[in-house]
Amino acid sequence: MDKPKTADIIIIGGGVIGVSIAFHLARMRAAKVVLVERKQLAGGASGLSSGLVRMHYDNPIEAEFAFNSFDTFRYFDEIIGGDCGFVGTGFVRIPHARNQERLRANVGMLQDIGIDTYLISGAELGDIAGYLQTDDISIAAYEPQSGYADPYLTTVGIAQAAKRHGAQILQGVEVIGIDLEGGRVRGVETSVGYIAAPVVVNAAGPWGSVVAAMAGIDAQITPFKHQATLIETPSLVPSPHLTIIDRVNGVYLRPETGRLSLTGISGGGQNTEVAIDELDGFGETPIPQIELNTLERLYHRLPAVEASAVRKGHVGVEGYTSDGHALLGPANGIDGFYMATGLSGHGFKEAPAVGQAMAELILNGKAEVVDITPLRPTRFAEGQIYEAPNAYQ
Repeated sequence: MDKPKTADIIIIGGGVIGVSIAFHLARMRAAKVVLVERKQLAGGASGLSSGLVRMHYDNPIEAEFAFNSFDTFRYFDEIIGGDCGFVGTGFVRIPHARNQERLRANVGMLQDIGIDTYLISGAELGDIAGYLQTDDISIAAYEPQSGYADPYLTTVGIAQAAKRHGAQILQGVEVIGIDLEGGRVRGVETSVGYIAAPVVVNAAGPWGSVVAAMAGIDAQITPFKHQATLIETPSLVPSPHLTIIDRVNGVYLRPETGRLSLTGISGGGQNTEVAIDELDGFGETPIPQIELNTLERLYHRLPAVEASAVRKGHVGVEGYTSDGHALLGPANGIDGFYMATGLSGHGFKEAPAVGQAMAELILNGKAEVVDITPLRPTRFAEGQIYEAPNAYQ
């Protein structure tokens, strides 16, 4: 392995956020960009992402991130090179009845951003997807172009593009310490030696608190397990079928290749916290009771699932901040140390624009693609948590 002794910018974490930052920095002609990943690319949360590519959010920042990322998925070969496995299935967000007015307000906000979305009735949804039970739906939000992509192909494809632009990617190399002097970053200590650099970016996802602690920062990112289940697509359901997030029943569903469908619990529910010191041994074995509960929830929206067989499942881990939004920007009190973590389960679909925003911030002093100021890591100490104007309840 040709390990560098120096770099201009070091990125810690080889998930989709880390490789996107590396790509945009290299594309913008940053001098020497080195990404360090302790396992392999997409070896953590990214590789186990459910891969939904949709733009519906109840807050403008994440909606803008998703909107500005969407073309990267749709035109991946032209923008990045290669194939990310994007499939446009159409996407529907089904709200609780108590959130209908918030849904109307949010769809208006999304349309103002430029997102192709609109309200549909339960009857109209039934016309689009007759296999869904829609009698209990008054209105829902529909995105005709959205769908899903392959998290592994996306991460590796962006990493390869970053390398073509001159970034260096080290896999199987663990950062074990961050070197500070006089309130600023000097470099990182790794499992294969020291690398000097004036800028270090923490893009370690659910492991973000672990990396931040190396710099003496309490990032307060809480990891949670999330379980997904692959089932055989019911014979009466087309493939690919619609992608949905159904908050009435607390479940999501999207197609997968080979006439399979991926489903999981939406909105928390049975996600369980993982202690920081247990992150590396949390286990990826599915829990049968969660699997059963997921299918019971899905049955209420897709009755044909009763005849579906379960193929397999997996358990990933997501990192949440106390307000549920990312930490993006300079860390408090340490020059040259940046945070790009805590994106919970939203990072995959937002990664292209998040990477661009962080690259712009690091190189130009300000993010232009999306104003990330409200997500600055210092907001909690300042008492300025980020709250959605029409947050769903």
